[in-house]
Amino acid sequence: MTEKRVYLNPLSAASPLTRALAPFFPRYRSLLALEAYPEHLRGPLRNLVMSTDRRILFLRNLKCACTSVAQLLYYYSEGRFYPRSIHRATRGVYLARYWWSEIEPVYQAHSAFLFTLTRSPQARAWSGFTNFFVDASNIARHNHMGPMRDHGYDPAHGESYNFDVFLDYIEHSLAIDPLQTSAHFRPQVFNIAFGEIPYDHIGKVETLADDLRVIFERAGAPGFPPKELIEQRFNRSEAPRTPLTPAQRRRVRTIFARDYEAFGYDD
Repeated sequence: MTEKRVYLNPLSAASPLTRALAPFFPRYRSLLALEAYPEHLRGPLRNLVMSTDRRILFLRNLKCACTSVAQLLYYYSEGRFYPRSIHRATRGVYLARYWWSEIEPVYQAHSAFLFTLTRSPQARAWSGFTNFFVDASNIARHNHMGPMRDHGYDPAHGESYNFDVFLDYIEHSLAIDPLQTSAHFRPQVFNIAFGEIPYDHIGKVETLADDLRVIFERAGAPGFPPKELIEQRFNRSEAPRTPLTPAQRRRVRTIFARDYEAFGYDD
């Protein structure tokens, strides 16, 4: 029987190609600089976003409104939203993928207000599934399509069937190595290095508007963002959410048990 494949991310970026390109491109310099940190911190730190006034640090927890919040940080600096993918912006915010040299001293000094967001594991799992395999809109989708087919993915069988396949795929990946499992799919405690990174605030997508008001006020920008900006959403799936079966809900609770315990969800 052919072994089912999974796509895993490498733990180290210190490849010969990265070393060769680092003198010329900030992205590769940042990757090499982050190699100084333990493996389990490299991914989370690479997802930091800093405001240009260096008052606010946001750690992107994937599939937890990270596009919308990164856009708000860009608006905070520039007075408008970024017209393309905010996760590739080279101005208006500092992204750790390009500007780790700017972010690291602020992070180390804890001189900015540092926050992140979490989300209901059921809603987040469904969001990851639809983003990759229903809307087919994630740029990394091609990495996972072959392995998902190995696990039984077939669009003709419908979303509920394929969500079960998706949960099989996550379980298989996590059994090999949680740190190498896609940050879109793995438990959030790994994405945010829960218990190790000293957050000033951990908010929830479910209470996003209230959390954002608290975050910006405590960071020294009371009144931002106004209501009309809070209501803006980016990278939202257009696919309606199919109700999970009782068996699927139990599986989500098992796979993401650490998230339920750490963040107090009870869905």
